[in-house]
Amino acid sequence: MRKTSIILGLIFAVLAVILAVLPLYKLAFIPAVLAFIFGIIAFLKSKKEAKPTHVIQVIFLLTIISLGLATYKTIFTVSEVGDTKDLQQTEDKLNEEAKEELDDLIIID
Repeated sequence: MRKTSIILGLIFAVLAVILAVLPLYKLAFIPAVLAFIFGIIAFLKSKKEAKPTHVIQVIFLLTIISLGLATYKTIFTVSEVGDTKDLQQTEDKLNEEAKEELDDLIIID
């Protein structure tokens, strides 16, 4: 159970760090929480069996890094909506130019 918890904790911790760096940073919270849970389970099993906890410390470190990055991006990333009036004017202008070009075409049968 200890080895399984360590392996699952590492997998989820690495996945959380990868997701925290990508634009899918909001999804990084799920594997980070799972990595933290498996890290706690592995830590408790290691203390019970008196085994080293170096790998478990890496799990916690990666989890803290991913949670920090994801939280930072969540707080400081601003989604801005552009001004749609300029886009609409440009689209109308292009439509008018396209109509003028079509009117200037001579169709020969």
